[in-house]
Amino acid sequence: MADVLQHIGLVFFYVLLLALDVCIFLGLPGGWVAYGAIFVYDALTGFSTVGWKWLAVMAAVMVVAEVVEALLGLVYVAAKGATRRGVLGAFLGGLLGAVAGTFIIPFVGSIVFGLAGAFALAVLFEYQYYRSMDRALQTGFFAFIGKLMAMFAKFALALANVGIFMYLSWG
Repeated sequence: MADVLQHIGLVFFYVLLLALDVCIFLGLPGGWVAYGAIFVYDALTGFSTVGWKWLAVMAAVMVVAEVVEALLGLVYVAAKGATRRGVLGAFLGGLLGAVAGTFIIPFVGSIVFGLAGAFALAVLFEYQYYRSMDRALQTGFFAFIGKLMAMFAKFALALANVGIFMYLSWG
């Protein structure tokens, strides 16, 4: 009976971890919070469920997720032919939009305004360079898509951590 209850508890914990990872799309550090929950769980079990080696791997995955999120959108928009100014606009717009959006509409504002900011400043900076609205809008679209891809990549890496934990804990 205790085994059944333990497995039911684990299933609820897995659902919580997945819900935390979804919070990435709300501009919250859901992947890091999920990692922290896994760390606490492992500490409570005497570090016998996951262990230090896997905790270090999971932390490294989250660091990689942050780097990927920061760079993927920029690399994508640059690969699609944006000038350095357009790439800079996408970066600054995403960053400024996310910060401003957090204050305007808590949680979802950082995502919505981050995407909109990446689009808007990429368009503005490209237009200043080319004086072509078609070219500027195309770059803005790619900045938007790049930022969106970066969020999904971060989410996928956070899910990988949950998958590792599920594998190690379901025994």
